[in-house]
This record gives sequence, structure tokens and C-alpha cells, in this order.
Amino acid sequence: MAIFGTGGAGKSTLLRTLAAAAGMTTRGGPCFVYGLDFGARGLSMLESLPHVGSIIAADDVERTARLISNLRETIDERAVRYSAVNAGTIDEYRRLTGENDEPRILLFVDGFGAFRSAYEVGPMGALFDRLQTIVADGRPVGVHVVLTASRWADIRPALKDQIGTRIELRLGDPIDSDMDRKQAVLVPP
Repeated sequence: MAIFGTGGAGKSTLLRTLAAAAGMTTRGGPCFVYGLDFGARGLSMLESLPHVGSIIAADDVERTARLISNLRETIDERAVRYSAVNAGTIDEYRRLTGENDEPRILLFVDGFGAFRSAYEVGPMGALFDRLQTIVADGRPVGVHVVLTASRWADIRPALKDQIGTRIELRLGDPIDSDMDRKQAVLVPP
């Protein structure tokens, strides 16, 4: 999922709301939340919630790399386990194995434009590519990415194809949205 909007439009607030709701999964199994906070540190207050792992600040390169690597390893490990029981999704896996405590994992990337600027090129470029593979491969095995950006152009074309739901909050300029209006959830100002 991608959430777009200008500064002060409520992107971080929406992420905090999603994090709070993720802790109330009585029928759907547990859900864990992690965050990369490349915004104005609007996610830091989530760390005290019992289902929230780490909320990592933009300047903590080592922890960012470790979290992305761990999530990639989780996806790979789950793909093997799910395949062994012919499950294509986390819901099928839970149903076929009776392991209802298999957690969904949400990764929030608040301020994707800043994340992209920091990691897309240079020595950390592989980390950016690895995040893209998490977006592409994670959904079936219960690893979901929710990112925020100021405008649609902040998202690479290859990544745009992997984003299922797009929420548009107030934008700085209508040109910032080159989204297909049929697929977007538009939230009035």
C-alpha cells in the first residue's frame, strides 16, 4: 500500500492508526509492526506498543540494513514452508496447518522519497533493491509494506507495479498524482 500527500496531510497519522489496528487482530492471527522512519519521527511513539518491534530512524543505517535483511530471510523461509504444504498464502497456510499464530508482518516506510534518496544509489543500492523484492514477494507470505510519499513520482516505476492499494491525501499540486483514478482511494481534504 502507498499513501501520498503533502506535509501535514496525515500520512504518519494514518500509519499510526494502522499500527494500532494491527494490534487488535482477534480472529486473523497476530500481526507485528516494524517501521523505517524517514519522516519527522512521527512513528517513534509506536515503539511502546506490544506488537511493534523496532521503529528505526533514518540515520541508523546498520539497523535499517538488518531489518530489511531479516524480512527478506523471513519471506524466503516462509516460501519454503508454505510450498511444502501447498499453501500459496498465509491464510491458506494457517488453514492447512492449523498454525493460526503465524504472524503477519507490516513494514512501514514513512518518507519513501527520503529513503530512496539515501539508499537507491551508491554503496547501499543493494539495500534499496532488497526492499523492492520484499514489496514484490512478501504479500503472499504475510509480509506487507506500507509506504508514504509526497508524490507518486517518488516511487520507481518497477515498484509502482507492485503496489496494490494507493491512498491519496491532500497533495501539494494536482500534477503530483499521475495515478489511475480507478485504483486510487481519494480522501478529501
